[in-house]
Amino acid sequence: MKSYDIKIHEAQETHGIQRVDVIGCLDSHTVVSFEKSLTELLDKSNSDRLLIDLSQLNYISSAGISALMGLTHRLRKRGGDVVLLKPTEKVFRVFRTLGFTNIFTIAEDDAGIQRSFSS
Repeated sequence: MKSYDIKIHEAQETHGIQRVDVIGCLDSHTVVSFEKSLTELLDKSNSDRLLIDLSQLNYISSAGISALMGLTHRLRKRGGDVVLLKPTEKVFRVFRTLGFTNIFTIAEDDAGIQRSFSS
């Protein structure tokens, strides 16, 4: 079975952004745990702005993309947003090939994060 891990960081007080690092593989075997972790995080947090660092994500399947789409939809309905940070080339290629670069906000650095959340 493929591995998955998630690291959750406290919201940055100055920007109100909750950060999550996703490590390993996000697929049909790991997506339930991912969704549960993020639902718990959002239920506890006052923040509607979520930064998901994908720089250590080795693989994403359609199940993982679906989970990210659901999360993005949920936060946008509440007036918030999700920014995906530094996806690996392999993961970015999946987003680009399937046309999801038009749906998700993707940042490559700190300046991109601030621009994404301030627009």
